Amino acid sequence: MKSFIKNKRVLLSDPRIVAQGLPIDKKSINVKETDWTVCFTCTDGELVSSLSKEFMSHIENTSYFYCSDEEYPKNAHWTGLRMDNMEGIIVLTSVYKNVYVIVIEDEEGDDNGFYLGWNDKQDGGKEGILTRFIGDNPTLVTLIPPESPIAMDSVRTAIKIGEVVRENKNNAQIEIDTTYIDGKWAVSTQFHRGVLRAMDHVSDYYDGFAGLQNKVNALVEHSKDASSAQLASIGFALKREASRYELLLTPEEFALLWKGLFYMQTKAKNADAEIQNYFTASESILRGKINESVRLGYHDAKRHQFLRDIGFTVTKNEGGRWYFAVSGKHYTGNPDLEYLDACADEDGVLKYHAQHVETNLKPGIYKLTAAGRTSYSGYTGAFIFAQTEGKPLLKEIPACDDHEGDIWKDAAIRVKEADEKGQQISPQDVRIALANGGMGYGWSKIVIEDIIVRDGTLTYGVSCDEDFTGKHFTGRWLSAVDFVLERTGDLPQK
Repeated sequence: MKSFIKNKRVLLSDPRIVAQGLPIDKKSINVKETDWTVCFTCTDGELVSSLSKEFMSHIENTSYFYCSDEEYPKNAHWTGLRMDNMEGIIVLTSVYKNVYVIVIEDEEGDDNGFYLGWNDKQDGGKEGILTRFIGDNPTLVTLIPPESPIAMDSVRTAIKIGEVVRENKNNAQIEIDTTYIDGKWAVSTQFHRGVLRAMDHVSDYYDGFAGLQNKVNALVEHSKDASSAQLASIGFALKREASRYELLLTPEEFALLWKGLFYMQTKAKNADAEIQNYFTASESILRGKINESVRLGYHDAKRHQFLRDIGFTVTKNEGGRWYFAVSGKHYTGNPDLEYLDACADEDGVLKYHAQHVETNLKPGIYKLTAAGRTSYSGYTGAFIFAQTEGKPLLKEIPACDDHEGDIWKDAAIRVKEADEKGQQISPQDVRIALANGGMGYGWSKIVIEDIIVRDGTLTYGVSCDEDFTGKHFTGRWLSAVDFVLERTGDLPQK
């Protein structure tokens, strides 16, 4: 396999490699004018590592180079490979985790493409695929996964939300008559807001198991004389709180919760099966937290992996809890999407700083965008920042707490305006408008413009560390995600 790009040759005689593909009738492939593909398994991971380094050594001589060391999630855009002689597109990351693609122009001006992808095996070996394709103008394309269908009742609710939001965009307390709960049940916003805010109110004063117990008790109170739609709202809140609870439970602690759980399940016994499932699933989640010895270690590794995936480092977490990323309140409403998150200990003042360092940037003017949110209201001292030389550029995150936010408002308005103009309504905008039962999760878009990069290095991220920002943080938590850096122009001429 060594130097196969230079020599157009893949050696298959190494006993550490098992290969299948066409052509494999000899101990080696030496075809300079045909496409070929070889699937391989090797017991020595160093063989593949050296081959990936060979790919990297050809960056300067390629018409493009693509490298990915992470598996694309189903909810993200994919990268594909299109060639003139194919009607379809090869999805580069649908099978193998680590992917390299390069295209080299030969003496005749034809493009020769090479593809390497593999998965890491538990025994330290690798399994993957090598492909060579020639001519046919290979190009990389972005593939957007198909949107899941949006039910019409959810679209109608999003339109209603958009109408109210547009008329009251600057009103800090927007009241919406109809709220969408998981696609099927409509409930008064006043009731739903009361349920969700009760959860936030309890968390302001209680932590750990005491906080969870008080949340369950608050939901029991809300469930008295509740309609089916209101039970959907209660179940929605209960399942969310059960999923977000981070600590293990003892059998004795679960027993203290059981009375309230059983009461709410009994109240919902004549409701739709889907509403009942909110309560049974919540019980199952909480039962699973009894003596679940590996759970915290799993979540800790998972969330630190998220930091590695996005290239961020937490450099300060003074007065904060142990986790640095969570899921469950993404602005799209997707419960599986993770985001940077920090929360103060019960009596602590949070000083949190997370950053990413970009190097080898082309000198010029840049713009940074991100999504952020923080607790309470107004401005509490949480910032998105960008820093090249000297003092950082800071943009404060509006504190909307756990609801509304400009991202939610703007999406709801776009839904309403698309409906009025007879245009196609974006399913993504519908999901954002309906997030958190149609109330939003408090996210705002943050933009920092006119960032001057001279030496190719830029550091950006999120911070509520008053030693860095110069402002005392008066909130309790903050979240950030979706950092995008764009070059907008050249440096001004001296």
